[in-house]
Amino acid sequence: MKKIMVLMIVLLATGCATVTKDLARTLRYADGNVVGINNIDFKELQTRKRGEACTWNLFFILPIYGDGSIITAADAGQINNVELTGETGLWYFPANKNCTVVYGDSAS
Repeated sequence: MKKIMVLMIVLLATGCATVTKDLARTLRYADGNVVGINNIDFKELQTRKRGEACTWNLFFILPIYGDGSIITAADAGQINNVELTGETGLWYFPANKNCTVVYGDSAS
């Protein structure tokens, strides 16, 4: 029994992180239409304001901390007009982090 407990502690302490959501694949226009990887203009995207809001969950379903709403992300980036939304994610056993990313108003 002690060996199993030690193994579980080692796995929890040294687990590996895995990307579960890629922003380039989840990026959408405000109306919900997919941008598509081939249509993303990264230079133009860098001129826009960016906001991010994250949540931490246990086993993907039990919320632990954070607010990943679009409104919170827009507020974090001081964005008045959200034009693009997307998601990023990271799985780190047994927890995962999901972030909502929004782009809007031109930064200049």
